[in-house]
Amino acid sequence: MLSFAKFYLILPLLFFGLSLESLGAYLVVDVVDGDTLWFLDNGKKEKLRLSQIDAPEKKQKYGMEAKNFLENLVLGKQITINFQGKKDRYGRYLGEVMLEEENINKLLVRNGLAWVYDRYVTDETYYLDLIIAKDNKINIWSSDEQISPWQWRREN
Repeated sequence: MLSFAKFYLILPLLFFGLSLESLGAYLVVDVVDGDTLWFLDNGKKEKLRLSQIDAPEKKQKYGMEAKNFLENLVLGKQITINFQGKKDRYGRYLGEVMLEEENINKLLVRNGLAWVYDRYVTDETYYLDLIIAKDNKINIWSSDEQISPWQWRREN
């Protein structure tokens, strides 16, 4: 939910016909899995792949937990997106999702529901969240046997 102060900054823009999208706020309309969602951009549905992370696939252990966690956080809510480059080879935007002041990508890692995607990570602070999850044996890290999503995809 937008804070009281942000509401008064946005109100005049809405009065003059500008959308929240022009301010970088987007409505989440669907969650595909733990690291992919659909959002509205000026009325058009667009797909976003959360950057820096890789959540378990839905058929993988903790996959549905990751999806449900993301869904409970953002579905039907206004988010901001820090877009990172162009669309990927699957036509998805890449970016970090912010809900108010919280980085949702990092929150998934901190809650043991996503790996830091070593191959694509550009922000080393994601590893601090990974350490928290591992040290506290949260979700993925609660057992000694984990299989990363990229390895799981290769094998399945």
